[in-house]
Amino acid sequence: MGFNEISAGVPAEQRALLSKRNFSIRPLSTTGHLSTWRVLILTWLPIVTYAFTLLLCSAANFRYNNGSLVALLYYAGLALALLVPLVAAGLIVAGILSTRSHSRVRVSAAVYWSWWPVWRLVLCLLAAVVGSHLGNTIWTEQLLPYTRLGRLQAYSNINPRITAGQRLQDAGVVAFNASSGVDRTRAGCLKNGATYCVAPIVLGDDAVKAMGLGTLHGTQDLFMAGVDCCDCPGEFRCGDWNVPMPLGGLRVFDAARHSFYTLAAEDWAATLKTGVGHPIFFEWTADPMAQFEGLGRKGRQNRVLALLAGVGVLVVATLALNAILVLLLRVGWAKPLETPVAPPGLGQAMRSHFMPHMHYHHQRNADELSGLLSAGGDPKYLIL
Repeated sequence: MGFNEISAGVPAEQRALLSKRNFSIRPLSTTGHLSTWRVLILTWLPIVTYAFTLLLCSAANFRYNNGSLVALLYYAGLALALLVPLVAAGLIVAGILSTRSHSRVRVSAAVYWSWWPVWRLVLCLLAAVVGSHLGNTIWTEQLLPYTRLGRLQAYSNINPRITAGQRLQDAGVVAFNASSGVDRTRAGCLKNGATYCVAPIVLGDDAVKAMGLGTLHGTQDLFMAGVDCCDCPGEFRCGDWNVPMPLGGLRVFDAARHSFYTLAAEDWAATLKTGVGHPIFFEWTADPMAQFEGLGRKGRQNRVLALLAGVGVLVVATLALNAILVLLLRVGWAKPLETPVAPPGLGQAMRSHFMPHMHYHHQRNADELSGLLSAGGDPKYLIL
């Protein structure tokens, strides 16, 4: 059956519209069928926002050396990344309000045209929050300690009996001599929410322990430390305390923990009637150099995994949102009918740049209506 046969009895203006395909049903044929290019268009900005925040916040050496510059780049980059989706969402809201001021706005049309602008803004905001959180976590837990330790000295064969804390102020990675040990039975502690534990690093033989701390410089400066790994008072069980290997440690840099460890060490010294000179605290590790290198390796691996996982999640989220939009179209809660009219002047000029698809649809409908009116047709047939 041809067009001429099915159009018999149809009014002339409707037949003209059908023959010229001059109606607004075309967007329904492609809505819900995202091509690879369409997925890239919808996700590239959230992906760039996520990658930017993640990589900048976890940029080890660059962030360590340029804290103020990193902060400036972070806020400037976020402002640029969020400008496009924020303006697009604002134009949708302004267009709906402008349309309501002089005509009726269909809820289904408002849902359809606001779907991707609003969700793109939401995805960008979520990408910025999650990227910043993961980047800061990787930086704080792995890359910052690795960078700090790498800028300090590594010492080996340290004898705690003759080495004072003042001589190790530039120490980062330390391996003690074979005779060194930790006096775990005479630990110090401080409770402040968590339990902060310290234990003196001494010579490991029983004779020296029986005589006391046995340091030649008269004070105890070197301690192993940890959080929630001892009774208060009680035995010290922090780090690699149960690993039968030579004693080693990574220096503690966290300012908050260091202050609590210092208070615990001072309380410990007062109890034993001894002194604390220049206390240095270490996390007990059997192989300090391997632990140090592992911090950098784990930080880099976590950054790559977070980047790949984030990109995958954003793509999947875009496809899921498109599936929901398809469902809304099928039940009639979303329809690509009339577009919200942007405010005149700057609003319409901005829409052509920030929302080209919607601008094209609006212009095409306006051209159809103009052509129909000039031909003497009835505009009620324009929207099917």
